[in-house]
Amino acid sequence: MRMRSVLPFLPFLLWPVIQEAGADEEEHDGQRVVLEPITTIAHRQPRSLSEVAGTVTIIDPERIERDMAIEVPDMIRYEPGVDVDGGGGRFPFGGFRIRGIGGNRTAVVVDNVPAADRFSVGSFADSGRGLMDLGLVSHMEILRGPASTLYGSKALGGVVTIATLDTEDLLAGRDRSSRIGFAGGTDADRLRMTAATAARHDEYALLFAGAGQRAGEVNVPDAPDQPPADKLTRRQGAILLRGARETAGARTRLTFDSIDESRETDVRAMLGTERFVNTTSLEGDDRREQWRVLLDQEFDDLGRLSRGHWRVWHQESETRQRTREERAIAPTPVDLYREFNFRHKTTGIGADLESDFEAFGFDHRFGYGFEVSRSDLVQRRDALQTNRETGDSTSVVLGERFPLRDFPRTRLNELGVYVHDEIHLWTGGPMLSPGLRFEYYDLESRGDPLFDEAFPDAETTDLSHTAWMPKLGLVWPVTDQLDYFVQYASGFRAPPFEDVNIGLDIPMFNIRAIPNPDLKPEKGRSLETGIRWWGPETRVELTVFRNDYRDFIETRAALGPDPDTGTLLFQSVNRDRVRIEGVELRLHQDLPGPFNAEIGAEWLKGEDRNTGRALPEIGPPKVILALEYAPAAHWDMRLVTTAARGQRSLTDAAGNPQFSPPGYTVADLIGRWRPRHDLRLSLGLFNLTDKTYWRASNVTGRPPDDPTLPYLAEPGRSVLGRMEWTF
Repeated sequence: MRMRSVLPFLPFLLWPVIQEAGADEEEHDGQRVVLEPITTIAHRQPRSLSEVAGTVTIIDPERIERDMAIEVPDMIRYEPGVDVDGGGGRFPFGGFRIRGIGGNRTAVVVDNVPAADRFSVGSFADSGRGLMDLGLVSHMEILRGPASTLYGSKALGGVVTIATLDTEDLLAGRDRSSRIGFAGGTDADRLRMTAATAARHDEYALLFAGAGQRAGEVNVPDAPDQPPADKLTRRQGAILLRGARETAGARTRLTFDSIDESRETDVRAMLGTERFVNTTSLEGDDRREQWRVLLDQEFDDLGRLSRGHWRVWHQESETRQRTREERAIAPTPVDLYREFNFRHKTTGIGADLESDFEAFGFDHRFGYGFEVSRSDLVQRRDALQTNRETGDSTSVVLGERFPLRDFPRTRLNELGVYVHDEIHLWTGGPMLSPGLRFEYYDLESRGDPLFDEAFPDAETTDLSHTAWMPKLGLVWPVTDQLDYFVQYASGFRAPPFEDVNIGLDIPMFNIRAIPNPDLKPEKGRSLETGIRWWGPETRVELTVFRNDYRDFIETRAALGPDPDTGTLLFQSVNRDRVRIEGVELRLHQDLPGPFNAEIGAEWLKGEDRNTGRALPEIGPPKVILALEYAPAAHWDMRLVTTAARGQRSLTDAAGNPQFSPPGYTVADLIGRWRPRHDLRLSLGLFNLTDKTYWRASNVTGRPPDDPTLPYLAEPGRSVLGRMEWTF
């Protein structure tokens, strides 16, 4: 049965479950046994999960500890429908992939401030997303599907919100508290240390926290001796300084945080293949620095405002990546030096407000807000080629004359204004939640002699787009234990700067990327429906969804040769239609004795509606089964088994085969022990059978004979440990 035929009839298909839930409700006097989680991501204000028309995942401190999360991929290791782009080689993580949509199409928001975009070009430049060190993270929430009504452009695929440590996370009502932690693992020789301290005096509180970690390359099972594995050393340091003042009805914070990450890479696996056939050494020295200043306030009961939050921020990130290459066996032996720089500065202000009132016989929670930001982006590449025999140097490499920019200096101005309402149709009955956002996006190319000199024939353009993005949700509390929800939501993503005004031109390879001033914004529509059922021993969440995207942008698509020059042209273009549909299931079941079980499952299908080609970004079906043994409050153990089907055969747009990861089943064993109220210890054994397998998001778009594939596999059998002491 096709997904679109299932969606409208889901309430009737689930009627037996509804009847069973009603009987259970009567037996237990309508009382829910478990406390409902509180989420803020769905409405930008606190809500019980049962009030949300959509699928939300909350990863709180308890789950971070339970899953032994040291880095970002660990956070969603056991979360269906969510993955992390890249991160398995030289370059850092590219962001979150939600239901097959990732990169800059998924919004990442840290303390209500949007994270910087990712930019990549060629084989030697990738800025990543600069995700916060987990040692400074309090909790994370994930909202699936288009969410542009509340989060604007870049929320086409969904939203991930990250909250950093707050003073109350340590103090918990005390005047002074400190915490230290150590974590490490053999999977990539990881080691992390964290420290945080907080103090309160009257209405003022201060927090200082720092984290540092180091790691190497992933220890994959059955790694071949030839070609040799790449060598990687990565380090990251982060600090967080936060002051808070709490008065009657308001809490004001001033925050400074920064991240400094470095990666040193000795690339070996690609040597002697394709364009690196004459390369004898390839080394990378990469660094990313990021800092941010944030002033924000939460308040309650301010005149007609029932509650609200405002913020002002400035953040800067700078990526510098240097590559040294030796071609000692080339016909003309040379040394090559390349440098890539990318700076992203953003200043913004925003507010999310809410008023409770009664009108026309209905109770309303009326939300409204805005966000305004200005970003300046500057990118630069440089290179130098030196003849190993004569010592002569030139700044012309592969026909490109350096230094140059791949896009002109750019300024982005963005404005979003939204309203949404939650209307209780009757006491204890359904809640209707309509919403609407107006988005304005302005891309301005600044005067740039360096770009003009490198690409005198490029037709740069300025563009402006406006969009109206509606959503409509309904939550129906069928019983005190069963909620049914359905939601329609729209998404919008303005054409990125690198697609509009790209100027890449490599004469030696006879290729050129040309700008496309006629790019249209990407648009998405999502229809999602499901149930949430809380019983005394069982909790179930089942979601069925279909996402349709129009004018999906394919970055630097091949156009074929120029009829006049024969140069192979590339240009970012709009795909007409892309569809992604699927089912997600989460189940928690208390078992007899000190046991309980959890099941998470996902099934996704995605295709280009013009060609019928399967989308390589869509991972295969996956099931996660966890069995927990918790005989006492101070210790527990979990056995987690993850099984994924092999991915269907994949091809690129030209019909060339791509690597399709095979299916796998892996098991992990994790134990926790709390010998004292202030000391927490965890130990995990991962990939118990030493299975060789791949995350689909880490190998997307690679050919089957890519020599780096063996080293992009997930870690083999490994041990992770974690300790946290609060005093």
